[in-house]
Amino acid sequence: MKDKDLYILLQNCLPNTLDTTVEWFNEDTKDPRTFLITGDIPAMWIRDSSNQIKPYLRFISQDQRLKDLVFGVIQVQASYLYYDPYANAFLRPWYAPKKEGKKGSTTDNVTPAYNPNIVWEAKYELDSISHFFQLTNDYIETTGDIERVVASKDWLKAVPRIFKVLEDQMQSTWPATTSQSQTTNYTADGPEPVPLGRGYRFQRFTDRPTETLGENGIGGITRSCGLVRSAFRPSDDATTFPYLIPSNAQLSVQLIRLSEHVKLLYKGQQNEFDAQQKILINAKELGERIRQAIYEHAIITHPVFGKVFAFEVDCYGSHLIMDDANTPSLLSLPIIGFIEKNDTIYRNTRNMVLSEWNPWYFEGEFSKGIGGPHTGQNMIWPMSLLMQIQTSLDELEIRELIDTLKRMAKETGNLMCESFNANDPTKYTRPWFSWANGLAGTTILQVIEDYPHLA
Repeated sequence: MKDKDLYILLQNCLPNTLDTTVEWFNEDTKDPRTFLITGDIPAMWIRDSSNQIKPYLRFISQDQRLKDLVFGVIQVQASYLYYDPYANAFLRPWYAPKKEGKKGSTTDNVTPAYNPNIVWEAKYELDSISHFFQLTNDYIETTGDIERVVASKDWLKAVPRIFKVLEDQMQSTWPATTSQSQTTNYTADGPEPVPLGRGYRFQRFTDRPTETLGENGIGGITRSCGLVRSAFRPSDDATTFPYLIPSNAQLSVQLIRLSEHVKLLYKGQQNEFDAQQKILINAKELGERIRQAIYEHAIITHPVFGKVFAFEVDCYGSHLIMDDANTPSLLSLPIIGFIEKNDTIYRNTRNMVLSEWNPWYFEGEFSKGIGGPHTGQNMIWPMSLLMQIQTSLDELEIRELIDTLKRMAKETGNLMCESFNANDPTKYTRPWFSWANGLAGTTILQVIEDYPHLA
């Protein structure tokens, strides 16, 4: 690499997950397990861990231990989602060697109730499910080893419960379900999973409205229309209208991919399918239904940009125009495989979210880019700048963004922080944020491949 600053950034960011966040790795090749903390928080997010490990997929065919490490992440995610498919973040697995640590929240009022020794936080975020399927699909396509996945007891146990959540969260809000408490009992196979028959509610005593859900914990009200509700966004902030379009788009893509893999594996066995196999094969129909619903309910005509995708809708006619730095986002739609970069509606949407029409787009003396409610006014997330690079068709734009990231990284120790001030990069949040570092590594590798003269 000719650009030494970019080289240093790659050198520091790409190995960050392996260097700092593999808190436990069971190296049994028959049953590997990997617990990844997100960085400065001692818990494993389904979304974050999928993105933290993603940069290494391109290398796993060269290194069996690395391959086991990645599969171990899928295994642990599956065991978590079997226990509680509504939760977003978990503590060290109950089957790992015991280690003293913090408990999850004991003050949140959540349905279904969970064990705080297992769950760190139980915010239902649709992208957690989407990311679990995405990591599964990416692993299968990279290795060709689908049999290892479908032979996993935890993975197979998690699938029906995940699809139960999707089915429930596609229904209209009313009539609302009622709350029910639950105590976690342990069996020889581990803790009994939380009950799913009462739906989902979340309440937290807080002065930040994005940290809790209204209507007695239900959140926004929706009408059934083929989309799937999400109580919270990838930023861990509450949705305004629960049909979060980027998360639905990601889920649609991953369900279709998963169905195709399973069909290929079980080709010629149509009369022998068990219930789980039928669920997976029919996932394509669900994915296509969600995709159709996005085009029916989430495209609006903007007075400046023309036809664009809304960020959130409720299928009563309301829609929210904005974008958040966390992915999946509207900006990331081509990267998650939902649409082509040169699609007209996407280009309109991209222009809109990178403008003053997005309330979370900031321009300052140092930089400009997308932030979000999680860190507030004038705080730009490097994650959004990296996604802007990956979706750009303009080499000049890419050059400018790379320069911004290099200058910002020098202020944060040549790593990606969570967010930085648009006017003063010395003011930033979370200097140890593995997901952003992994995304930086992936983005730089893409720049090397697509624009080698820039590196």
